[in-house]
Amino acid sequence: MEKRESLQIGKHTLSFEDPGIAVHVYRGPITLEDMRVLVDLPDMDEHGGRFQLALYHMQEFGGLDAAARKLGAERPRPAGTYYAAYVGASFKTRVVISLFTRAANLLQGQKTVLGFFDDHASARAWLLECRAKHPAADKQ
Repeated sequence: MEKRESLQIGKHTLSFEDPGIAVHVYRGPITLEDMRVLVDLPDMDEHGGRFQLALYHMQEFGGLDAAARKLGAERPRPAGTYYAAYVGASFKTRVVISLFTRAANLLQGQKTVLGFFDDHASARAWLLECRAKHPAADKQ
């Protein structure tokens, strides 16, 4: 995998870990402008388009306005499956994420699988288990 540079999106950071895990750290609210940048980012190609792995640090997450939420739910999702591991999400945030994902899955099919975790290591381990379900993807 080619080393990717970290990106700063408003107050938020997107970095990358092997093997093909996008790590998002949210600090404060996600604005409509932040969401525009996020939805314009292409999927990573490490897994042959079959799946994507993402780890979200939610400890400092400050919410999502309605316009940003709508844009995110309508984002094209070309990969077969998106595995999303959330770290440190409050109960309220878990409910919002679950509803947001349900809406996106209604619009675009059952494409996102969620997991909620207390720490980075547990979330990463779960993502690696998800990756193991697709052994041929990395050989393409």
